[in-house]
Amino acid sequence: MKGLRHLTAAVAALASALVCGVLAAPAAGAAGDPDVAAWQRNGRPDRLVVVRPHEVSLVNRGTVERRLVPPAGVITLGWLATSTGQWITYDPGRPSTVRVGAAVLLTPDTVLRIEESTSTVLMSAGRTAASGSWIRGSRAALDIEGVTLSSVGADGTRPAPADAPGRPYLAMGAGARLDIRGSTIVGLGRPGSTAQSGVTWGRMSTGSVTDSTFDNNRTGMRLSGASGVTLREITVQGSAEDGVVLKDDRSTTVEGLTAEDNGGRGLLLDGGSDDRMLVGVVTSNNGAAGVKAVGQRGLQLVAPFSEGDRSGIELVSCARCSVGQPTVHGTTRDAVRVDGAGSDVTVERAVLSGDGQGAGIRLEAGIERARISGGKVREFARGIAVEASHTQVSDISLASNTIGVSVGGRADEVALQGLLVRGGHTGITVGGGTRHVTLTGFAVNGATSKGLVSASPGMRVAGGAVVGATTCVVLKAQGHLQRLTIDRTHRGVHLSDNVRATGRALDVLADRRGIQTDQGARMDLTDSRIRAPLALTGDGQVMRHGHTRISLPPVPWLGVAALSALLLAVLLQTIHQVRHRRTPRPKVAAHVRNTV
Repeated sequence: MKGLRHLTAAVAALASALVCGVLAAPAAGAAGDPDVAAWQRNGRPDRLVVVRPHEVSLVNRGTVERRLVPPAGVITLGWLATSTGQWITYDPGRPSTVRVGAAVLLTPDTVLRIEESTSTVLMSAGRTAASGSWIRGSRAALDIEGVTLSSVGADGTRPAPADAPGRPYLAMGAGARLDIRGSTIVGLGRPGSTAQSGVTWGRMSTGSVTDSTFDNNRTGMRLSGASGVTLREITVQGSAEDGVVLKDDRSTTVEGLTAEDNGGRGLLLDGGSDDRMLVGVVTSNNGAAGVKAVGQRGLQLVAPFSEGDRSGIELVSCARCSVGQPTVHGTTRDAVRVDGAGSDVTVERAVLSGDGQGAGIRLEAGIERARISGGKVREFARGIAVEASHTQVSDISLASNTIGVSVGGRADEVALQGLLVRGGHTGITVGGGTRHVTLTGFAVNGATSKGLVSASPGMRVAGGAVVGATTCVVLKAQGHLQRLTIDRTHRGVHLSDNVRATGRALDVLADRRGIQTDQGARMDLTDSRIRAPLALTGDGQVMRHGHTRISLPPVPWLGVAALSALLLAVLLQTIHQVRHRRTPRPKVAAHVRNTV
């Protein structure tokens, strides 16, 4: 009977411990203890909560202080706040606010839920990296819904300063799942040698973010090798570094992403899945590019919008990539820039405006191929700057750029088609190192200096018009002009020293010089019409073939009539004054007093 009583007492004590959710801890720092090993593997934080499916351990500086028995299934942050003492606790007088003063490690097969019942979560930054808080896990799940989760400094500052060494963060690793819905994440991410983004999906993790905001984090959110993550209707703002980083990720879905006021790039794509599509990306006032894509294959950017970013969209080593209907306003650098070996890019129907600097579209040397078509480009130093080979630029309206289009470097096989260039200093320039440049069906209107300047050997112009420039066409190397109309200019065509050129079906109307050839230059004209006071001038030669006609400009009969009428009026007034020069002036009677 006595032994039975002892056994009954032991069972009662065990039941009492289970009801309270507390089990006695083994000897402190026991050899081979998995919780101590976990503490060692995870940076030895001052306080670590190890969450297992059937047990929660509190590890204090390497010593297991207590073990708790959680409810079966999902563990909530509210349960941890009522069970762990001062490690994770409710704020006094605030039943929906929880303060997290420890690191939380989720082991495989555990699920932690942070929900609306704990709608405000304050994670301690601590004064050192070891005293800060975080939530991490592999092959576990973290579910956050309807919560504002913020860092808080050791002095109560909320959020914690960006340089706080123990600033908290969330990071889920291999095989884990992280879902965030309808929440705001504020002030997360750790600097220094243990740098962490605010929220990270690690290698082979998955999850989603919906209708949420990431504010004032280090890097707002990072997918690093993650797979199958869905990002829908999220805002990332005020990050110290980049807003969103997608690196080596797979099958990510992006629909509705806003990145604004971040210190670095709004959105960085670095490697990852082929043939990804991003819809509804909006960036503004970021310290670097709104969107930068590196090493992508088959990327589709659909209707991205950038305003006030340092640069708009940067594509580096992107193969088979397309940007459809991009809108970029107010950038201080390039609106769209393509660079890097292997780049094969299509840009369609762009609407780009700058502040007089950079380029609307810049195609750097070394890319493989580019096709730019449709859209409007205005108010850049260069509307379109091409140094790339195998490039087609077509059907674009350019206005008020210092130089409308420039082709330079060693660009080869460049086709410019259907361009409309208005205003600016110079319409189109083609450099001497380029080859096989063709210009068809274009118009340059109202350039204040030169319309078309080419130093490219063998450049071909077929069909177009240059109107209103001081000098419409300047050839500094061999060129071929065909079906070109030149009007309202001081000088139509100017050939530099020793330049040989041909002109077929040219129609030149100039108020001073039609075609000027410098010493050693030669122009062969066929079936053309040149009208100017000095139609053919200079020290070079102009050879006429076919039905070429040279004449003075047409007489402006309306102007002549107006001038004749004016001269006639002056003549009649003069005759009138001569005829009446001796007529005495009328006198006023002495008794009349003139008070006017």
